[in-house]
Amino acid sequence: MEIERTLKKYLNDNSSRVLKKIDLEKKEIEYSSSIKGPKIYKIRGEEELVRGYLLSKLVNELGYDPEKIELEIEYSIGRPKAASARIDIVLRDENNDVFLFIETKNRKDYEKDKESALENQLFNLAAQEEARGHKVKYLVLYTFEIGDNDIKDNCMIIDYSKHKVFAEWSEKREFADALPIHYGNPIKRPFCKGGEKDLEKDFTHEQIDGLRSNLHNVLWGGGGTDSNDIFSSLVNIILAKIQDESEKKNGENYDFQIYTYSNGEISESDQEIFERINNLYRRALKERLNRKEQHKIDKTYVIDENKFSLTKLRYTISQLERYSFVDGKNSLNGKDILGDFFEGIITDGFKQSKGQFFTPINIVTFMLWGLKLDSLVIDLINNESRLPYVIDPSAGSGTFLIESMKYITNIAKYRMNDKLNDTRDIEDNYDTWFKPDHRENKWAKDYIYGTEINFNLGTAAKVNMILHGDGSSNIFVDDGLLKFSQYKKYGAMSYLESSTEDKYYDDLKVNSQFDVVISNPPFSVTLDSETKKNLKKQFIYGGKATSQNLFIERYYQLLRENGRMAIVLPDSIFDTTSNKYIRLFLYKYFKIKSVVSLPSLTFEPHTSTKTSILFAQKKTTSELDLWGNDWNYYSKLWKHNEVRVKNIMESVKGTKIKSRLPSIKDLSTEEEKEMIMNFLGNSFFEEDHFLELPAIIQKYEFELEEYCKKENDDYKDFNHINTTWVFERVAKKHDYPMVMAEAKNVGYKRTKVTNLSKPNDLFDSDSSGKVILDSPTSDKILNKLRELEWD
Repeated sequence: MEIERTLKKYLNDNSSRVLKKIDLEKKEIEYSSSIKGPKIYKIRGEEELVRGYLLSKLVNELGYDPEKIELEIEYSIGRPKAASARIDIVLRDENNDVFLFIETKNRKDYEKDKESALENQLFNLAAQEEARGHKVKYLVLYTFEIGDNDIKDNCMIIDYSKHKVFAEWSEKREFADALPIHYGNPIKRPFCKGGEKDLEKDFTHEQIDGLRSNLHNVLWGGGGTDSNDIFSSLVNIILAKIQDESEKKNGENYDFQIYTYSNGEISESDQEIFERINNLYRRALKERLNRKEQHKIDKTYVIDENKFSLTKLRYTISQLERYSFVDGKNSLNGKDILGDFFEGIITDGFKQSKGQFFTPINIVTFMLWGLKLDSLVIDLINNESRLPYVIDPSAGSGTFLIESMKYITNIAKYRMNDKLNDTRDIEDNYDTWFKPDHRENKWAKDYIYGTEINFNLGTAAKVNMILHGDGSSNIFVDDGLLKFSQYKKYGAMSYLESSTEDKYYDDLKVNSQFDVVISNPPFSVTLDSETKKNLKKQFIYGGKATSQNLFIERYYQLLRENGRMAIVLPDSIFDTTSNKYIRLFLYKYFKIKSVVSLPSLTFEPHTSTKTSILFAQKKTTSELDLWGNDWNYYSKLWKHNEVRVKNIMESVKGTKIKSRLPSIKDLSTEEEKEMIMNFLGNSFFEEDHFLELPAIIQKYEFELEEYCKKENDDYKDFNHINTTWVFERVAKKHDYPMVMAEAKNVGYKRTKVTNLSKPNDLFDSDSSGKVILDSPTSDKILNKLRELEWD
């Protein structure tokens, strides 16, 4: 193991005066008799290795006398003699006072247990040591980090002579991070790009997850501030850190850190820290979020001091400063460490509500596989030397974009790379897109797009993508229904800028650049009259009130011919009269592949709105021509027959005289009967063929009257005809396979307290959550979707 090799070499080279014996294979250790305290013979865990290393360093490198060191000093806690606690190392001075009061931790627990160790062990036990008559100078929380060929300190040194109480110290968070040499002052060396003390790029999932847990406990602990205010402040701070790392040149000190002046005693003020981080944040708004309005930027702040104190800002910086968020995106055992870190912050820190909630991963996974995005990726690489352009116009915190990015990388790099052609062009592109391994998602900067109107969520989406190593993709914090020409204001050329008139779409502008739309649009957001007025010039149904229907139009505008979409929609889209127009829009412009009904528990506890997933493919111009021709033909046929049917009904009932009705006066009774039956179409039962004309009209009077009604919609294609009658005939002519399915279980049941495991009707997966395809015994919905052909 790496730790054993590196430690073994160090301890063997530096064991004099500290270690009498060290055998890592047998897990045996024995310290010099010069060191006071109980005898220790066994290495019971990594913490003992940390202590052994630190003792060797204190004596052999930093010049301390082993006879001034004592191990495992015991103190009582709670009621007298009820319990006890020990401190790992005490280093005394010539007066027998304590110079270093040290608690060691293994690497895994250092971040996770930091707050508890500082308060309950170091501060509390140091108070007891002083009660025994010995002054304590510095508290030390210590672990090490193992590099390729070296060992680095990871520690906090707190001046206990200045801060006697944890609560008081936590207001300032002053600490050094370099062990003092022979009773000197500990210092906090600045982080410098390319310097001796640069940011950590090689860290474990446990380390960073412990950091996330620690941040959550401190920032969200105690209440008093809205969860989303804290969340948005933390997102802004991380964005500032990303800006700092991205802009610094070699040899420059980072701005995102807490500076300690040269005497090692005084830290800079909270206000100095705030101003430096705020400047970073404002530069990030320009360079990362493409904000150009300087007068607005000048009024923007990284935190709202009324909701996120400067003390919390100092603490957050002190916790994040040592880790690289730009170059440290290393994957380990299939985990994207920084990406998982931030997704944990979103999950734990953002309070979801009915208006703003995230799509569960089970649903996202099902949508990606249901789109057969895997085969699309391989086809595009082999035939067009590119990857699919993917967009979510209502991105939220970026869940669909993150999962799409990880999915495409997984398919092309690991899961189906044997299906790629072995040409030189593909090999070169492959290396450009997916290498080096720690930046395997950098291709996304050219292919993944998203818009989000909510500033806090949009910023989170941007940060989320960057921390997943996307190469800084095109996330726009703006309205997803924005006119395409307005994207030019962001300065950089993007696929969203271009648009052309579409004669099939009422000569309105479309973008037609994207291969895939995957989204969960906002439901039932009522637009104000001014917004609707502006949208009338961009959308056929710009004057309508429902947000999700406008997004459906936007999906058509975005997709290329044969572009694919998977979207979550409320069931009202599929069954209410008020949404009939958007259903007709979908059938005209898309080939519907599948509608999968989801249980009402899918998005609980945030909303119980019944939803379905729509899978569809944008039609080609030739397909739109055929649909348009047939629609026009049957529209004219309806207009031609509607007058005759009304006249036949009136003449049979005796309210009009047939000989005075030019449209039917020359028709025989059999011809009239045939016309009525044809007009009824699928509503007429064949067994009623034997009925006489008056009996047919009496039995089907309601249906005939309904079919004769004209509909007055605000779109010319559906105006002054009966769309139900016309649609039935056009749809019959344009028939194709479609999967209609209902999922009663989606693998979980979410409550306010916990997530319960449930069966999953959507897909099979193994113990790691990996989707199992083409299982011969599976009747899951995904298997049925995978049988559909996509053009």
